[in-house]
Amino acid sequence: MTRKEKNEEILKKEGVKINFSLPHIETDEETILRTSEEIARRLTVLAVTNLTAFDAIDPEEAIDYLKNCDLWEHTTPAEKDFLTEPTEQKKAQESWKCECIWVLLWALKKVDTLPFPDELCDLNDIPAENYPVGGDIDPNDFINAPHELRSKSEILDAADLYYRYDWACVDARINNIEMTTVDPGIVYERHYALNWLITYMDQDWDDVSCDT
Repeated sequence: MTRKEKNEEILKKEGVKINFSLPHIETDEETILRTSEEIARRLTVLAVTNLTAFDAIDPEEAIDYLKNCDLWEHTTPAEKDFLTEPTEQKKAQESWKCECIWVLLWALKKVDTLPFPDELCDLNDIPAENYPVGGDIDPNDFINAPHELRSKSEILDAADLYYRYDWACVDARINNIEMTTVDPGIVYERHYALNWLITYMDQDWDDVSCDT
């Protein structure tokens, strides 16, 4: 309840509509976070598919890279479908995963903040040493490194906040109101990644739900 009330105060200051009846999310005691290794591996696969989404590498090169690094088995069915047949529509959808990447980097303390969700993040702002792919970097060195994970409480604070942001976005959409305070696409992707981090309903990456 304290987390819920604190986040409602944040929304009030930001001018985002609040649903005071929206319940609090799972407690610290009820939550099991993904491990730092799981997060780093997921982050790495996302980084590779993201390069394909932005035409930085060919899909064939991405597939070979993932296979050579023993990451193909950790690539989800949806990601395999994307890399096998990367249509322009799929590329557009996949490009939004920049926001998921940023959230996972934040969870591993590779970036300091989750900025206000009104502007797309720029992965070019990430120092090369904090990113799992690129140059001569071996992604498995990144995956197996002893990352420091943010506290469960800090991650749950963010998950609860984005749950409330997402409700406001859905409410605006249902009522045909333009949401101008936050970007609904950014909010959804961050909510998605946060729900995966807190193992919401124990769902795999492709199946994460963002209930509001």
